Amino acid sequence: MINWLRNEKHILLASLAIGVFLSVGVAASTYVYSAAVQREIAENVIRFHVVAHSDSQEEQDLKEYVRTSILEEFAGTLSENMEINQTRVVFQKILPALQEHAEAVVRRAGFDHKVTAQLATVFFPTQYYGNIAFPPGNYEAVQIIIGDGNGQNWWCLMFPPLCYVDMTTTDAGQHLLSEAISEESFRLLMHQESDSPEVVVRFRVVEWWQNR
Repeated sequence: MINWLRNEKHILLASLAIGVFLSVGVAASTYVYSAAVQREIAENVIRFHVVAHSDSQEEQDLKEYVRTSILEEFAGTLSENMEINQTRVVFQKILPALQEHAEAVVRRAGFDHKVTAQLATVFFPTQYYGNIAFPPGNYEAVQIIIGDGNGQNWWCLMFPPLCYVDMTTTDAGQHLLSEAISEESFRLLMHQESDSPEVVVRFRVVEWWQNR
């Protein structure tokens, strides 16, 4: 009887050890997958990010005024044929002009907020843009911060230049994005339209780990 109990104990301990090992292995593999996918997406896009001074209606209206004016003023700066590194160089050169233009818009609207324009790495939560969903994580972004930057923000993609394409309704926008990233990453971004539960699960895995 004692020997039987000892054997059962050994079997239980071995089972627990195997279970822990498998759990750690699954966790590690999903983490590696999550990090690789998010990094691959982030390395191939540049986001445009306008942050309002506060959440008051007038400040949110000002944010919309600033972003619309900037997109109209600098629409001819980017080309669909540019590589991401070329786009990055262009933005680094025109940051002073972006800031000066945004400041002028803010003054015309009757506000005296400071404005900051910068190219920075920023953590974004999960963002839905029509039928496209970007997982959370760190992304490079052209940021326009109005005043204290404590209000809700607005964003789009400056590379590929989809701020100028309604990618929620046109094939052109989605085609530009699909050319910038891998097929696997593009499928994840479009998971809301996917018939594959596996694609949805993979997106949730990336989302869960990046939020950690």
